[in-house]
Amino acid sequence: MPGGRNEAQVRERELPRHGCIVCGGLRVIKWRQGGRAIAQSLARAGELEQVLATRNREVEAAWNVVRNLREINPRLTEDLAQVHQKEEQARALAYHDELTGLPNRRLLWDRLHQALAHGMRHDKQVALLLLDLDGFKTVNDQLGHGVGDKLLKVVAERLSACVRGADTACRYGGDEFVIMLPAVEHEGITTAVISKVQQRLAEPCRIDGFEIRIAASIGAVFYPADGQTSEELIGRADDALYRAKAVRGGIPKIWTPHDTGAGALGAL
Repeated sequence: MPGGRNEAQVRERELPRHGCIVCGGLRVIKWRQGGRAIAQSLARAGELEQVLATRNREVEAAWNVVRNLREINPRLTEDLAQVHQKEEQARALAYHDELTGLPNRRLLWDRLHQALAHGMRHDKQVALLLLDLDGFKTVNDQLGHGVGDKLLKVVAERLSACVRGADTACRYGGDEFVIMLPAVEHEGITTAVISKVQQRLAEPCRIDGFEIRIAASIGAVFYPADGQTSEELIGRADDALYRAKAVRGGIPKIWTPHDTGAGALGAL
């Protein structure tokens, strides 16, 4: 052959050079293999695109939840504050007198139980003063219940000003009040409190244009001398108050279960 080339070389030269080789007389088409690889890559890309789209939707949903929570949180905080405030108000109403704001009978009993337990452990006296306003019914009848209620508020303020931080001034009911003095070192402390109460109550009250003068009868008892339990002390204080109110004379009256002698009705 011209140039010394054989027939195979001629055929190889004449074959298309894009994508084909000759191997054992068979054509292996490389573009088919490349096409499958491209198809597989495109399929994986489609799958990744779907995954990313799903993730984007999930992220957007999460951000929507966050935005909603940010909007809801201030309302929840406000609602919780209102619930807490209502709970505090309910607790205050349960343990305090609605008219005067003083501790009521329920809170008094709770504190008295605690004071007696403390007094038993530490060998301390507890003083209990039961007060009843003299002539309060006359104020209500002649000046009206509105004036009577305002007078009770004045009395409550004055009694609160007469006691120590650990003491309890309580509206026991109607025109009756109780002062409980825990951990009394000596009876001189009780005497000082009674004297202060008498002085403050003796000050005239000006209510709705009326000048009102009031006084109180007082029954005084002490733990452990006059009783070992709350019930015993309240009962003895009530008896002492009854004796104090039985004394006539227009001056503040105080009675204890141990009072005897002139003017006394006898010891209990």
